[in-house]
Order: sequence, then structure tokens, then C-alpha cells
Amino acid sequence: MSSSFSKWLPLLGLLVGLGLGANAWSLETDSKQPIYIEADEVEVRESDNTSIYVGQVQVEQGSMQLRADHVTVYHREDRRPRLIIALGTPASYKQLLDDDQGEVRAFAKRMEYDADKDELVLIGEGLLIQGEDRLTGERILYDRARARFRAGGAGRVKITITPDAS
Repeated sequence: MSSSFSKWLPLLGLLVGLGLGANAWSLETDSKQPIYIEADEVEVRESDNTSIYVGQVQVEQGSMQLRADHVTVYHREDRRPRLIIALGTPASYKQLLDDDQGEVRAFAKRMEYDADKDELVLIGEGLLIQGEDRLTGERILYDRARARFRAGGAGRVKITITPDAS
């Protein structure tokens, strides 16, 4: 099995949800890179530190890529993003992992990234993929800071764990 899932299989029985761990979920250097945003339209509201991007929105920071139909960014006073909300059919996210572990990919109708907590929440037909391993659920919390995720909410959580070919 993929090392990211195999050591956490005993947690599958938790009633609260599903908690799984990983060794490292993203390149450590990505957070130090500038953020680039491209869209068909943008509205910047300096009065409430908000910017709204509409139409084929692309957000990149290092190896991280976010694609969506609509993205709202709530900024801090120093203009760094505090909260990013992405909507799409679906919105998509991908990022390289440390230690040559490939990449993590995520898809959902709504994604919320809280920079203070370093958490990505997938809402509505969420799908999280690492290698051949998959997790689906209506709500998936991907805690990048603690290298873990949790799924639950409406409907059932489904997981596919593929054994390593060794």
C-alpha cells in the first residue's frame, strides 16, 4: 500500500469521520513563492481587502495550481491572502509533494483555503488523490500543516487504497 495511507488504516473505524496521515503533503518551498492569479475578469475592493476573480481562474504558487470558475480572495492588511474560496464544476487543486512522493490532486464544487490554519476544505463531490489512492466525500478537510485529512458529512466516505507494486 501507499505509505501515506497504510500506517493509518486502523483509524478507518472512527465514528467521527476518517482521519488519515501522510508523511509530507506539499513542497515546503511553495509557501515562500509569489502567488500568480489569472482570470477573465477581476474586481478589487480595497475597502474590505477583497478581490474577486471570474472566468477560467488560474492560481499558482510554486508547484501549487488551483483552477476554478470563480475565486474570491480575502486579504490581510499587508495584501497576503487570508482566505481563498474557489467555485467550479469542479474546481481543481494540485501540488507536488516533498521527498519525490509525486503529487496530490483535489477536486470539488467548492474549495476553501484558510491560510492561518493552512487547511483546504473540499465541499460538494470532493475527491482527494495521491498516486493510485483516492478518497471521496461531500466534505474533506485537508490539513496541510499537520499532514492529515478528515472526511465526512452527508453521504458515505469512500476510499480506494492501491497496494504498491513490489
